[in-house]
Amino acid sequence: MSMSADSPAKTQRIPSALIPILVVLILTIMALLIGAVAVVIAGKSPLLAIEELIRGAVGTRNNIAATLTRSIPIVICGLAATTSFKAGLFNLGLEGQMVVGALASAVTANALQGLPAIVLLPVTILAGCAAGALMALPAAWWQTRFNVPLIISTLLLNYIAVLFVSYLVNNPLRDLSGGAAVPQTVMIPEAIRFGVILSGTRLHAGILALLILPPLLAWIFRRTRLGYQLRMTGLNPDFAAYGGISVQRMTLLAMAASGALAGLAGAVQVLGVDFRFIDNSLTAGGYAWTGFIAAILAQANPALVVLTGLFLAGIEVGAAGMQRNTQIPLQIADIVQAGIIFMIAVRQRVGQWLRHILLSEQRA
Repeated sequence: MSMSADSPAKTQRIPSALIPILVVLILTIMALLIGAVAVVIAGKSPLLAIEELIRGAVGTRNNIAATLTRSIPIVICGLAATTSFKAGLFNLGLEGQMVVGALASAVTANALQGLPAIVLLPVTILAGCAAGALMALPAAWWQTRFNVPLIISTLLLNYIAVLFVSYLVNNPLRDLSGGAAVPQTVMIPEAIRFGVILSGTRLHAGILALLILPPLLAWIFRRTRLGYQLRMTGLNPDFAAYGGISVQRMTLLAMAASGALAGLAGAVQVLGVDFRFIDNSLTAGGYAWTGFIAAILAQANPALVVLTGLFLAGIEVGAAGMQRNTQIPLQIADIVQAGIIFMIAVRQRVGQWLRHILLSEQRA
């Protein structure tokens, strides 16, 4: 009797909550090993590459600030992807939604610059969010109304958004007062620009989004009726519909929220870094796609998205320093990210393997 009473207690002590974190760590290590192999093929020392990568990401105060600054749009885009994932949707249109949101915020800030800063700042942010949401809604409607695959429509809408925004900033919205070679809008009013929170760096107040958004989203997903409906829709749409949840409504809401967050990422970049919309700056930065990877790697956990976003931002910033000091190609960072995507394909198997080991140890 005592053995049977002890066995359930031991089983209950399995740290199942740690398994997602362990899976992320294992996948990350495996992806780094793939990057190390690429460094060896390039004829360089992987230990030297890792040392310079870490130094370039967090080796100095300025490097840490650069990593944090780059992580801001990445994490916000990761949270945007997480929001769609909760409803079982793959929003591949984050890039288009981000650039539309960035342009909308820059245009709004300049068009309404006569307003007090305390009013203009939230209006500018809301304009970016609204533009991103509106960019995401057509794909959601096409899926619910005509059963057009969301993956295809959101991916194709990226091209429409990026090219249309490029046309606008090259023609009617272009700043003709300066001699800049790159098409860009007029600078936004100084009164609403995010202040620098670490002198001598570009780290701005937008970093607060990384502290506010993850717990807010986690609370919505876990503690509200809307969050429950989103999760049920993502887990089993047929069961959700049987239980009285409108799958069509949840699809529209999830995509609108996801697009709004992507638009917020663009607005934050305008308000905190560029102070205007610069053609191709956001697409060249790759923030949206890196954020998408961060969300997948974090298994749509808002708190983990912050960690994975910081990690990926550190790799990208560190890779630039690594290239400067060792002549190891910058593309090693891309190889590591590709390795992460490849490892995600075996994530489920890794999780099953960990659960098997933990259960075996507990039973032993």
